[in-house]
Amino acid sequence: MKLKLLFWLLLVGNVVLFGLSRGYFGANATERREPQRLAEQLRPELLSLLPANSEKLASQARPQPTTAQVASAEAGNAAVAPPAAPGSQSAAAATPAAVAAAPQAAPVTPSCTEVGNFTVADARRFSDQLASLRLGDKVVQKLTQDVTSHMVYIPPEGGREGADRRVAELRRLGIGDFYVIPDSFPNPALRYGISLGIFRTEDAAKAYVGQLISRGVRSARIIARRSGAGKQVFQLRDLSPEARTALENIKSAFPDQEIRACSA
Repeated sequence: MKLKLLFWLLLVGNVVLFGLSRGYFGANATERREPQRLAEQLRPELLSLLPANSEKLASQARPQPTTAQVASAEAGNAAVAPPAAPGSQSAAAATPAAVAAAPQAAPVTPSCTEVGNFTVADARRFSDQLASLRLGDKVVQKLTQDVTSHMVYIPPEGGREGADRRVAELRRLGIGDFYVIPDSFPNPALRYGISLGIFRTEDAAKAYVGQLISRGVRSARIIARRSGAGKQVFQLRDLSPEARTALENIKSAFPDQEIRACSA
């Protein structure tokens, strides 16, 4: 009995659902919720049939270029645009731009010119001839000396007592080849310093400093020793083109000398 009742209830429920989906009992649930959407689903007045070879279909199927592609194409067309006719306005506007091209940079004359190295006698003769140019304080005469050797030394500190302490330390490290620079030395900055050796080249002096460091001496330094005679050098600043030409004429009487930019 219960099974028959359940069967008839299921049957009635299915019939009711079928009727609702078909609209037999009025508007279905979807129509009640979105009537305007259903009304727009089928609008025959907006439909039109087009032949297979229609141009409208071809234009719709063809991909439309993006904004970036259009801008790139316009830039490319401008770059490869043919030159304008000689009489056109574009050609007339381009002519001044070509004429206004940047001029070639003029050669830059060094602000400081150096001449020499002169011996004392040649420097006197050169200076006498240079006086005719009336350059005043634009001329500076300097004495240069050639480097003859390099000394490895320990700078002075504490006078004689400081030198005695450094001598004791060197002996403790097993270094006996040194010389205490006396108080009568011409260069007062080296008095009571410790000379550890004189070398002909700077590379040899550096190599010895490396050996001293490996033995515990870390205060050794290198100083260049120069000849006493020296050479004379002339430095001339801010020469005008006319003054430079006159300088070259004077220098021609001294073929062993050269004109160059100042080194410092």
